[in-house]
Amino acid sequence: MRILSFETTGQLGSAALTASDGTVKQLFTTGRMDHLKELTPMAKELLDEEGISPAELDAVAVSKGPGSFTGIRIGVTSARTFAQASGKKCIAVSSLDIFRQKAGADRKVAVIFNARRGQVYGAVFGNDGGEILAPGPYMLTDVLEAVKGFDDVVFFGDGTDAYEEAMEGQKVADVSERYQTAEMVAKEALHLLAEGKTSDYENVMPDYMRRAEAEVKLEDGTLQKMREAKLARFKLR
Repeated sequence: MRILSFETTGQLGSAALTASDGTVKQLFTTGRMDHLKELTPMAKELLDEEGISPAELDAVAVSKGPGSFTGIRIGVTSARTFAQASGKKCIAVSSLDIFRQKAGADRKVAVIFNARRGQVYGAVFGNDGGEILAPGPYMLTDVLEAVKGFDDVVFFGDGTDAYEEAMEGQKVADVSERYQTAEMVAKEALHLLAEGKTSDYENVMPDYMRRAEAEVKLEDGTLQKMREAKLARFKLR
């Protein structure tokens, strides 16, 4: 099954292609948050290397979030565009759920994405991949509380970098496997495609989990107050 997959919810974006022999080829953006500039060229390079056109794909997969608001929009839009142009189905996967793949007989998995101000998008998965803490928006302290009493939990995600001091004493995955990748999206998408869990491109939606800070400020009047304060300062000059 040939699946073109995108992962853009973190600082480094990636694209992957599951080839007809089952192998997965993957490319990463060269700079942080270069998703918009590099994602489509990477996809084209992968297709050209395999010698196929978008019409020969079986599906297009994408990590729908949570994570970077801008990154999610770029990834979902790219996947929808490829699927619409090629007439293929889409497969949307959670950027938290794909970390179940990291759980095993010798370790449980906690994943935390930085949501700022002590907040994370997080989850904790058991040795069998079952949920100890369901994927969702939490305070970092909630996740740390959920892993108390376990000595085989390994932490993943960029939250381990953002909250490094608070992570003291916790086991953190090596940087080579710490972050979400398009290859992880591709592996999850293979299972979902085999189960017939696909959707039309127009039904693939971002999963932000939390509203953007600007939206919250707009609703509670903070932005208006900030604007009025700036105008007042100008008048005093």
